[in-house]
Amino acid sequence: MGTMATPIPRVASNFDEVSMHQSLLFSDSLKDLKNLRSQLYSAAEYFELSYTNDDQKHIVVETLKDYAIKALVNTVDHLGSVTYKVNDLLDEKVDEVSGTEFRVSCIEQRLRTCQEYIDHEGLSQQSSVIDTPKYHKRYILPGNTSLSS
Repeated sequence: MGTMATPIPRVASNFDEVSMHQSLLFSDSLKDLKNLRSQLYSAAEYFELSYTNDDQKHIVVETLKDYAIKALVNTVDHLGSVTYKVNDLLDEKVDEVSGTEFRVSCIEQRLRTCQEYIDHEGLSQQSSVIDTPKYHKRYILPGNTSLSS
């Protein structure tokens, strides 16, 4: 019932591989916990039969105590491992969300800047669209009289 040391994985080529690898590790840890439960039930049945059939009950009780302590330590170790993996995954997701929020904030800021620029350009275009009258040096007045300035 010792804990298995997981080998250090090679660097994953993309996010999907990393995610799948983490899911498999987490799933394996949960399976190990389920196996511990069945092993503890089997051990309990074995010690119950041994206690009822064996004349040296003191040895059976001491063996049961040792086994129970080791099983408890192993279970706590597995729970710690699962907790660590859940916390690690949660931290990763929180960091991912924070990064996404930052990118969205940057995009919103760019949009505001563009909108302000568009609004400013629109105002300047509207002010330049106003047709100012063109004055010529020479005006034709009614009655064929012309003036020069």
